[in-house]
Amino acid sequence: MIGVGQPRSAADGWETARKLDRPPTIENDENGILLDSGCEWAVFRLAHPGVITQIEVNTEHFKGNYPDSCKVDGCILTTQEEEDMIKQKWDLLGHKWKPLLPVTKLSPNKNHVFDSLTLELQDVVTHARLTISPDGGLGRLRLKGFPSSICLLRPREKPMMRFSVKAGFRANL
Repeated sequence: MIGVGQPRSAADGWETARKLDRPPTIENDENGILLDSGCEWAVFRLAHPGVITQIEVNTEHFKGNYPDSCKVDGCILTTQEEEDMIKQKWDLLGHKWKPLLPVTKLSPNKNHVFDSLTLELQDVVTHARLTISPDGGLGRLRLKGFPSSICLLRPREKPMMRFSVKAGFRANL
């Protein structure tokens, strides 16, 4: 799902199993998004702390098995907080997830691009959580933006890297 280039086939992405406990009839909300409580999610650590300015959610090659909708949340975690979250399977009380992309309807076989005009948050993040509903597949998830000069350390740890952003610099985070 975070591979290089465009997906070559559905096997080049991430596909979840069809939910066996789906109700026989599923209704839509006023925005056409399925009212189904089921979802699947994945958490990604960014290469660098940064500000996300564009999100790409690619459903290419997923025609009848694409998710109805998705959302992307972000948070900033220290190394110790990340270790704690992993131990608790990313389910800690008071976690810091903030919406980067609200629940958004998806279409089959399409590269969906959401730029900074549609994003709700322009904050530094270190981790992103993609949630798809109710199930389906994605070819790629791309988060683009700017690295931050923030430095997150473990106690008694020396800084490993610091970044400074120059005008016009862009990075895939």
